[in-house]
Amino acid sequence: MLPLEIAKRFGKELIRMRISLVVLLALPAFMAFMFWFAFNSAGLGSTETYILGVVNEDEGVADELAAYFQVVNSVYDTGISNTTLTHGFAHDFIQSLKSINYTNEQNTADNIPIFTIEEYDTSEIALNNSNPNEDVESRDIDALLYFPRNYSNTTLSAVNNANFIQSGLYLDENPFWVGPPIPKSDNSELKIVGDEGYTRYLIVKVILSKILTAFMENIHNFQYSGGNVDYEINSVALKEYSIFDTIMPGILVFGILTQSGMLAAFLVSEFAETQTMTRVRLSLIKPWEYIMGVSIYQFIVSFFQMGILFVLPILLLGFRPAGSLIEGFLVLLVTTVFTTGLGFVLAGIFTSSDTAGQSSGFLMTPIAFMSGAFMEVPTITLFPSVIPTASGIPRDFILWDIIPTTHTVNALRSILLYEFSVTDVWGELMLLIIPSILLLVFGMIFYSKRRFAGDI
Repeated sequence: MLPLEIAKRFGKELIRMRISLVVLLALPAFMAFMFWFAFNSAGLGSTETYILGVVNEDEGVADELAAYFQVVNSVYDTGISNTTLTHGFAHDFIQSLKSINYTNEQNTADNIPIFTIEEYDTSEIALNNSNPNEDVESRDIDALLYFPRNYSNTTLSAVNNANFIQSGLYLDENPFWVGPPIPKSDNSELKIVGDEGYTRYLIVKVILSKILTAFMENIHNFQYSGGNVDYEINSVALKEYSIFDTIMPGILVFGILTQSGMLAAFLVSEFAETQTMTRVRLSLIKPWEYIMGVSIYQFIVSFFQMGILFVLPILLLGFRPAGSLIEGFLVLLVTTVFTTGLGFVLAGIFTSSDTAGQSSGFLMTPIAFMSGAFMEVPTITLFPSVIPTASGIPRDFILWDIIPTTHTVNALRSILLYEFSVTDVWGELMLLIIPSILLLVFGMIFYSKRRFAGDI
């Protein structure tokens, strides 16, 4: 197949040009190292207090079960306090969130609280007198934590199952148990909602994940006699996280954006300045065959560069992705469709490889920043609440959503940092894939018309 032969020839030529090959593959590694050098020493704001909104819909422990536990507590400690039985497990959790402080370098608790808790009255929400989602969108709060109605039942179910794993007996199957049954298979899900382009939300998400992990460890360590199920998590250590971890998805996007400039400069240099295009026109090669060969070559080179961008930060720079690397890699691979299309457009416009490369550098940096790769962008809403998100709350279509790489950044953050899957971010993926394919088709046609239809 002729396009494959063309791609193969380009690859052999690149291998022969060893300096170009080293630069092409080393550039992503160099970029990742420079960002690591700049941001790795900066923590996640170890003195910053974040505003966490809380909606507590927990219905608490059933009256009969709560009354029985209170009687049992008068004899010996079950590990479930009377306050918890009266107000519910979610209430207990919220009180602990209010008291959690940071740890210092000596691993002792500072007096700096992590959260300021903003509790929303569920009755006010029902009457539409309060809308926590609007506070998320306006960034009046950094994140919103929902406790579902059956949260207490789910916690009791976890306790019951933990006891079964440890002793082979559910709590209410104990011969001395004469109270009502305890839930065994109740499930619920805490929902953490926020603006996925907001760094403060990202940090709150990381902190809450650590707290919830610590709580689940308490559940698994529960023992019926003299056990302890509480939320006394007095401090949270964040020294192992850095700003570098939070902006790594943006670094990946910026790295792949540079490919459009490299492709444009390559096309102009190889086929306009060296007169190779003249020989191509005189041959039997059809424009689409040549363009497909270039595209295959570009995708292969991008594949290896992305591999370096993913592997190097993990092996040498300490990046710790929470989600699937494979799914993140696939999202970035889709982004090469956009960068390849952009490269064809630039190669069709410019006749000098230097101009093409310089113009690309001038263009890619603002695209990366407007995509939210390194910092939050101003919210300029065009259409409210139309883009599905992994958190379940549709977000606004803002001005910067016109740029496909905005959706790459959002999708990578959700997958690599928040542990969502590609199916959870399908809205972002559609807004990445569709414009990217359209740009690629346009770029191929534009380049073909400019380079194969007469002299420039």
